[in-house]
Amino acid sequence: MFLELVIVMRIFSLSSSSSYGNAYVVWEDSKRPLLIDCGLSLRQLVNALTEIGLSPEDIAAIFVTHEHSDHVRAMCLKTPFAQKFNIPVFASFGFWKWFQARHPGCLDPCLVHCIEDQQRVEISGYTVHGFLKPHDANEPMGYRIDGVSSSVGFAMDLGYVPPSVKNLLRGIEYLVFEANHDVEMEINSGRPRFLIQRVMGKFGHLSNDDAADALSRLVTPYTKQVILSHLSIDCNCPEIAERVVGDKLKACGYKPDIKVAPARGVSGFGA
Repeated sequence: MFLELVIVMRIFSLSSSSSYGNAYVVWEDSKRPLLIDCGLSLRQLVNALTEIGLSPEDIAAIFVTHEHSDHVRAMCLKTPFAQKFNIPVFASFGFWKWFQARHPGCLDPCLVHCIEDQQRVEISGYTVHGFLKPHDANEPMGYRIDGVSSSVGFAMDLGYVPPSVKNLLRGIEYLVFEANHDVEMEINSGRPRFLIQRVMGKFGHLSNDDAADALSRLVTPYTKQVILSHLSIDCNCPEIAERVVGDKLKACGYKPDIKVAPARGVSGFGA
């Protein structure tokens, strides 16, 4: 009698906020993990990986979404995280143009890889689909990662969800999706007007209501879990985000498992 080997997708948030940085790990059993963003200090990133039983040398590749410091802090060093541990990095041409202008000669060219909108990359047993998203950065990217067992999409830092993103992410099993702010909390935050307008603009961040509306068009009966991410510490709270999204999806007849990635610290999701 043979036992069937069950392969599962594991997702870890190492940190998920503008204040403390953003970094996520994805891997399936028996494969090397992928790192999405590296917006922690080098020490914090290494410690977070250690906490989930990984070392930097285990990482097959880093996929960078955009150049804002809360997503690339560990890359913006004299010896970047990727250079120190010889990890290939995939990002848009716009990101690399920005990086080379500010950190020339810090990264071995053999570790630099460009990924274009709607391009697929086969790496370490995964298929990674890159897609452009609307945000105030240099060709910011989101990613869909297809494994053997399931798929996970990463859509953080975007002002709205265009049809191209919807078509790529609809119906996949796991969604790491931005629910950045509560509109009333943002408006009454006391922040400078230009910052409020930036956050709430077409190239800013999704509100809880925006996220709920978008997810009502992305979630299907096949969706197993929605992981709300990149919540504002000052202008949101997990309970509000989870309630707003949950109520909207319930009204549409969907009841996926809804989780919230904490602003700081390691948290596990997926199977």
